[in-house]
Amino acid sequence: MTFSALLPQRLCGIFLTALSVSLLGCSANVPSNSSRAGGQLRGSIHGGQQPISGSSLQLYAAATTGYGAAATALLSSPVVSDANGGFTITGDYTCPSSTSQLYIVATGGNPGLAPGTNNAAIALMAALGPCSLHGGEYTLDPNSFILINEVTTVASVYALAAFMGSDATHLGTSSTNATGLANSFSLVNNLVNVTTGTALAMTPAGNGTAPQATINALGNVMAACVNSDGTGTACAALAAAATPSGGTAPTDTIQGILNVARNPAHNVSALYGLASATPPFQPSLAAVPNDWVLSVTYTAGGLGGIANALFTTQRIAIDSLGNVWIPNWVSAGQDNVVELSSNGTVLSGSGGYTSGGLTAPTSIAIDAEGNGWVPGSGNVVKFSNSGTVLSGANGFTGGGLNQPVAIALDGQGNAWVSDQGSKSVIKLDNHGGILSGASGFQIGRTGNPEGVAIDRAGNAWVGNNDTTVTEFSSNGTLLSGSTGYPINGYAGLNTLGIAIDASGNAWLNTWENIPIFELSPSGVPLSPSGGHSNCSPPGPQTRGLQYYVDCYYPVPNVFALDGAGNVWGVVEFQWNPVSHPPTPLYSCAVVEMTNTGTIVSGPLGYTGSASLGFGNSGRVQGIAIDGGGNVWMMLSNNAVAEFVGAATPVVTPFSLGVKNGTLGSRP
Repeated sequence: MTFSALLPQRLCGIFLTALSVSLLGCSANVPSNSSRAGGQLRGSIHGGQQPISGSSLQLYAAATTGYGAAATALLSSPVVSDANGGFTITGDYTCPSSTSQLYIVATGGNPGLAPGTNNAAIALMAALGPCSLHGGEYTLDPNSFILINEVTTVASVYALAAFMGSDATHLGTSSTNATGLANSFSLVNNLVNVTTGTALAMTPAGNGTAPQATINALGNVMAACVNSDGTGTACAALAAAATPSGGTAPTDTIQGILNVARNPAHNVSALYGLASATPPFQPSLAAVPNDWVLSVTYTAGGLGGIANALFTTQRIAIDSLGNVWIPNWVSAGQDNVVELSSNGTVLSGSGGYTSGGLTAPTSIAIDAEGNGWVPGSGNVVKFSNSGTVLSGANGFTGGGLNQPVAIALDGQGNAWVSDQGSKSVIKLDNHGGILSGASGFQIGRTGNPEGVAIDRAGNAWVGNNDTTVTEFSSNGTLLSGSTGYPINGYAGLNTLGIAIDASGNAWLNTWENIPIFELSPSGVPLSPSGGHSNCSPPGPQTRGLQYYVDCYYPVPNVFALDGAGNVWGVVEFQWNPVSHPPTPLYSCAVVEMTNTGTIVSGPLGYTGSASLGFGNSGRVQGIAIDGGGNVWMMLSNNAVAEFVGAATPVVTPFSLGVKNGTLGSRP
């Protein structure tokens, strides 16, 4: 099938401002039926470096009636690009509301071929974000300029993939996830400069490394089709390579790149080979990547010593604004909590949030008000969403707090802390008052409690290091009996982390074993004997010399669940030379697995453009997913990586999902 078999509905173009992520929304006093015109918009559309004439452009506002819902076209008639690819929109659009997120789409046109040529497969876009105040009117910036091309399309589609439908005219979110959508529109500005149509090497805040070469490589993959008449082998090859297994072939270039964003491990080599011998966007990838995930890597003041911390799934957390919180066990007097905004900007200053008795922080949880709770050496420190200590000079203490490991918050704002020193779980109210007696709720076993999570009913689930799981009711009654819930009779299991899905099932990770386990709400094992394996060695591979690959796991399998119930875990590989004696090589990757245990991230997982490595060179030590479907990872090399739009959005923080009955689901 070629891209010329277009859907009957015409896609249209849109203008992307070069404004920063702090643009204001349309004025709340402009009613949705207002005739107030927007300002003039100027820009041009290019295929590679070639202007596209005769392209139809339409301005859209993302829907708020559901994910992938039909967007609102803002122009009564699309505008058409001129002979130089230029276009002007002269005040004939209206901002629908104060929170509308705008984007522009260009379809069809002549990419510099014989007069009269129209490539119906062309579909390019740019994400704009909200309007701002100009001359007393809320419009897009009339003084800005946008160059729409393959690069702006890649950045926009990847950042908004979780909100798009089957084509570019369908883009929206639910009424309860406006923040996730707005943050995803802002994220585009971390990837491209839309005035020049170029991929960024660094984020505007200066502390993020953007995936410039990978974005350019994907732009080069698209350009071969865009710069054709749409009926030849270039578009047919893109359609074939971008068709997922069992899926529908794309009919235009936006649909094609959306399929790639949603299936980044599919046909990687075939897609890479579609770029021309003289690709238009540079610098590009010099070799076939492991996958097509886009990743931004951030640094921040205060990050350090992460590798010294205990390994739990709660080493990174997302609040309701999409801000990212990371506890850092550095050394006495230097331990801290770092907070990044949704676009990676440092919010916690040069040294992170400190004081309040914070020592050796082990994990973190965020309450519904956006406050961060951090257990450490014998206490729990509570920070406001701006980093102010709310728990006094020495943190919350007492109640058996001795060696806390993990923490979770319920729907009433109470904190549940697993403590190895007292072999109990300690419950604190929102002000640090002890609700579990002098010695905590005892797990009833000789093992140590590790990870803790709260289900929708308010019950606390605790993973123990003796192959069991303990469940407490909200008042501390032991629901799992003195023996706990066994995990398929599996011996020698250290259960360090627990997560609860939308069905109330508990998912468990392990210390030295790759499998991930699943229990029903009543503690019945749902995973097969031995658990769901998230590592399937692919056999011999070429890595300089011939190697075979083994799964290698000396550390816990940190993981997170997204809003579709997919499991995002970590695996490490040992590359053993087949015919040579050198020391084996090691690598680290992120694995995506469905809730039935099917691995969808390919034989070697996702590495994206992040610097994932082994040991202290970039091992993933914590994972969290935000309301835009971005996957955030804490790395052992004192950096934080973000996989752009790779997952299904999830309600953040977890405590809000517990409170609202939306835990583990899409917001």
